[in-house]
Amino acid sequence: MDTSLDADNLLYKLVVISDIHGDMSRLERLLPVINSADYLIFCGDGVKEIIRVRGLITVPIVCVKGNCDLVSDITEIATTKFGDTRAMITHGHRFGTKQSIGLLLSEALKKHCNLVFFGHSHVYFDRIESGIHFINPGALCNGSYALVAGDGTDFISKRGMV
Repeated sequence: MDTSLDADNLLYKLVVISDIHGDMSRLERLLPVINSADYLIFCGDGVKEIIRVRGLITVPIVCVKGNCDLVSDITEIATTKFGDTRAMITHGHRFGTKQSIGLLLSEALKKHCNLVFFGHSHVYFDRIESGIHFINPGALCNGSYALVAGDGTDFISKRGMV
């Protein structure tokens, strides 16, 4: 991963959140940051909170449900592309992410993804494993989120706190 990406070449600015668990105050305080990005990536556990503020969010949302989301019409795994980079978004509970990223790595390889966003563990995580960039924003209910930027090939992540 190129950590010296030129700011003028950053085509994608993402805010990644997970695990809201009812903390509307933090979500509402984060809205200006979300709306200054290009996309909101939501990794589950707080779908009803996202729905509550959907009218205030001005950027596209990629949203998956988590193990605490009691909705049936939202998927647990989504894929999308940012330039040349295929990304997978999931909560992570079906992949044992509190123990390791091994099963998540296998799924990413199957889906030909080289960028993976996940939540569930409530711990910020930013690591490249076997050429795949894994990012967990931590839990928004604990104030943690991720700012991710890239040029469509390389991406960098920074932890934010609210």
